[in-house]
Amino acid sequence: MSLKRAFALGALLSWAPLALAALVSGSEWLGAELPGGLPLGNLLGASILFAPALAGWLAARPRARQRLWATMTLAAALAWLPVSMLLAGNVALNFHGERGAAWLGFSAVVVIALGVSLAWALVAGLRRRG
Repeated sequence: MSLKRAFALGALLSWAPLALAALVSGSEWLGAELPGGLPLGNLLGASILFAPALAGWLAARPRARQRLWATMTLAAALAWLPVSMLLAGNVALNFHGERGAAWLGFSAVVVIALGVSLAWALVAGLRRRG
């Protein structure tokens, strides 16, 4: 693995815990509205899914089943925010009734897919080295 790729993977995998810590902090700046009314915290939350999905995609070997899985996971992570806004019916992601349960299910599937993608990339990388 090249130094550039290793650095990119490290940066992407470091982003998620840092962004999660920022969200958990509940800082006021998370409510700042971006153009279109989207709260900054929602974009930050989406990046928590996107960054590791991109890392899994970068770590996967081209033309392998692992890359296909990583591509689907990356697409799901990219779709998370738009799907969330559609389910909520608003950009603030305030859910009501069954839509909240559907959102939780969708989010859980994306997170599980991310875990599988990253674990697969890790195991495949270790196998290539040893």
